[in-house]
Amino acid sequence: MEEAVNPKEITSMVRKLWTMSILLFCIMTISCQPDNKQQNPNIIIILADDMGYGDVGILNSDSRIPTPNLDKIASEGLIFTDAHSGGSYCVPSRYSLLTGRYMWRTRLGSGGNLSNYAGTLIEPGRLTIAEMLKNAGYYTGMVGKWHQGIDWKLFDESARDSIRDDPNYQNYKNIDFSSPVIKGVNDYGFDYSFAKGGSAEMNPCAYIENNKVTSIPLYTTEDMKQKYGEWYGRDDNHVAEGFTMEGLVPVLSNKACEFIESACKSNLDKPFFLYYALTAPHNPIVPNQEFQGKGNAGAYGDFMFELDYHVGKIINKLKELEIDKNTIVIFSSDNGPIDITKNPERWIRGDRNIYGHISNAPFSGWKGSLLEGGHRVPFFIRWPGHVNPGEKCSTTIVFNDVLPTLAEMLDIELDNSTAEDGKSFFKAITGEERPQSFHEAIVYNTSIRRSASAFAIRKGNYKLLVEGPQTNSDMLNDSIPVNFILYDLENDIKETTNVAGEHPDKAADMHKLLKKYIAEGRSN
Repeated sequence: MEEAVNPKEITSMVRKLWTMSILLFCIMTISCQPDNKQQNPNIIIILADDMGYGDVGILNSDSRIPTPNLDKIASEGLIFTDAHSGGSYCVPSRYSLLTGRYMWRTRLGSGGNLSNYAGTLIEPGRLTIAEMLKNAGYYTGMVGKWHQGIDWKLFDESARDSIRDDPNYQNYKNIDFSSPVIKGVNDYGFDYSFAKGGSAEMNPCAYIENNKVTSIPLYTTEDMKQKYGEWYGRDDNHVAEGFTMEGLVPVLSNKACEFIESACKSNLDKPFFLYYALTAPHNPIVPNQEFQGKGNAGAYGDFMFELDYHVGKIINKLKELEIDKNTIVIFSSDNGPIDITKNPERWIRGDRNIYGHISNAPFSGWKGSLLEGGHRVPFFIRWPGHVNPGEKCSTTIVFNDVLPTLAEMLDIELDNSTAEDGKSFFKAITGEERPQSFHEAIVYNTSIRRSASAFAIRKGNYKLLVEGPQTNSDMLNDSIPVNFILYDLENDIKETTNVAGEHPDKAADMHKLLKKYIAEGRSN
């Protein structure tokens, strides 16, 4: 005969199970709590593509474009007013952000650019931000524009060396899109990735998730024109099913939010790092219908307004998950804006007039330029409880500095072969120390196709452009004639007056320092 079960024991067991389930729930959600002081902060870097300093309302009182979410991030965070990308176009800025090193030191050299088939750029063994944070216990993710090269699986493997020698390699018929890539985003420290290989219009027009395309690019430019009635890519595009130009920004936005939620709920014992590289407002300028007419500056203004909306979605997701107080958000742009008034008509849907809006205000120069408008970028750090909301910091910083800054924050010691051109500005974030610069000097480089000067160097308030030499070796060749253009940024922010004749010794000393940095392989 079975023994009767005591009702009180059943009640006690139910209570215990209930208590255990509550405890389990608390354990599962503890990483999402903003007051979890035992956990390092989550880190999100949001990088716009070709967005100007003057595109943000809080930085430009004459801006015509409403940017409420960017303004809010800035007003709730720390604003760096003298921040610079690692180059004045896409590839060098991303390389310097990820590695802490100038891209002109790589195999591409001065002015180098990269197609999406040209092979990986970041050298084997070089520490990236993602790898550093992963080693420190972070769950790491990348969503958006990669543009650091991918080693695709080839049908004809004998072409591998020639691909690496040709940064514009375009023979997509030699690419085996059905196989995972040999080396891609996930091999640089990212646990998860959902990427576009390069800019919106660059081949392949496909999404690459965890080193494998989600759909093989089978369609051509002409196929897309027939299917959609228009196509704002290149004339030689090959496109995957489901990939559209206007769909790119919202798809990446959704993936970024999905990563944050997954990181919070599925990786319970880890903080997360997200590198979210937007593809806007880089051309083609294709704002979605719900944003058209909202930006007050033609199609470009609408596209910027759409970008602002999607940045706001990230902050809203953090608040929804109650982790915004324990999350650092860094927002910036990869370089200055393109000169939209000279942009080809085919890159813009609708009105190409920007109605008096000046994207590079208050500077001169555009993307690809050594002038301030080419590389001085918006840079905001939102870290509730750790920075004074809306405070401005004039310390000169450059993208190379982000990796060593995060290393100092987390008490990570870097070796001498890491971030050779970076200096931590963590003390500027905390307010402990805010010098004019933590660097002796910083170096700028641009495409040799766009400027008589390939290199410039900034020391204090002065910036020297060196006309003549175009490559690293040229800069060290004293037989090549040089011409100096020296600007006093304190008194001439638009860089209108060459004062090299008034300060010949300063120009000569800065030129000597630039050559030293090139020759020694580091600047820090």
